[in-house]
Amino acid sequence: MTAICILSITILAVAVSAGSPCCGKKCRYAGSFSTHQVHNPALPSTRSIFPAFGDPKYFSNKVVPSNKASVELKCPNFDVLFDEICKVSPLAKQALYENKPGGIKSIKKGDDFYSWKVTDDNPNRLISNIAKIDNFQKNGVPIVRLRSSLHGPAKKRGECFAELITTEELRQKWDATNDIVDEIYSGDLNEVKKLQADKYGEPTMFGIGYVKTKQSVVSPREQLTLCGLQNFDSGASIIWGVELEENQNHLFPEGKRMSRSTSHLFSTTIIPTGENEFDVEYVLQLDIGGLPGWLTGPIVIETVKKMFGFADGYFKSGLNGGELAAKLAAITEDDTVKTDGDKNDSFDKKDSSVLNEKQTLLMPP
Repeated sequence: MTAICILSITILAVAVSAGSPCCGKKCRYAGSFSTHQVHNPALPSTRSIFPAFGDPKYFSNKVVPSNKASVELKCPNFDVLFDEICKVSPLAKQALYENKPGGIKSIKKGDDFYSWKVTDDNPNRLISNIAKIDNFQKNGVPIVRLRSSLHGPAKKRGECFAELITTEELRQKWDATNDIVDEIYSGDLNEVKKLQADKYGEPTMFGIGYVKTKQSVVSPREQLTLCGLQNFDSGASIIWGVELEENQNHLFPEGKRMSRSTSHLFSTTIIPTGENEFDVEYVLQLDIGGLPGWLTGPIVIETVKKMFGFADGYFKSGLNGGELAAKLAAITEDDTVKTDGDKNDSFDKKDSSVLNEKQTLLMPP
């Protein structure tokens, strides 16, 4: 049975906020990055609505049918997109080209295509490595990369990792500013597969998602992204996303447009390293529109740290009979992971998350 899924990447942050997919036949992949109005005279004015358009180099002229009549979705140029993802993510390169990828421990110094500035490196921490490239590809903002090693069940791991960021029930347990995480269009996965090379794995999610944040100390913001999830025989997964081009603005839902931001490039790669262990490499270049790169980078990094803090407890709950374990026990391999809204006892949002309406200026992974 053809699985048709849609994702919309969200990426949350501590003064801005920065997103992933869910599972099964129909999925939502939260992922929006948006601009906002910062009521601080020390920061640049962001009163106007900033345009946020994807880089044309990542898109092809090929289209696939969507789940709605007369609507076709523009496909990425998979070769160009994954070439760039592999250049910024050694784990993504492992997922594509190695039958038995080794994860973080097998990364060598010469594996990086670009020159990264490492800002934190401690294998004993949940976030074992943080690095960045300032003004990446002259976009005015840094690209950041965070690595972590987690424990959790292998079943639908890629889908579950995306879901904890993109489903409303899970998202709101650690993200107080999320307003809408909605499916706009999902693509026909059989047609998507015809347009990509086999080396890019099995497309299990593909579509366009819309995310909007709540009014807080800043105005609401929105984002429209093309996202997907690729699964590989090795057990590895790559979640990817890029901002849509200007000529795709007609796909926005009806209503007043909000300020937007641009996710120039996003990827999250998951590599299995043991029966219940896996490594994650999270890469994002986010342009908030109106905020300087020196401010954007630290905000995004701190936000992604909070996301990993939640992911750590959430995936462990899949091994100790907790929330994730109950969800996985209730599904078959072809079913969608269901979110029931129960509390995640392993994660105390009040104590562990700094993402609240007063501290979060931009908010979406």
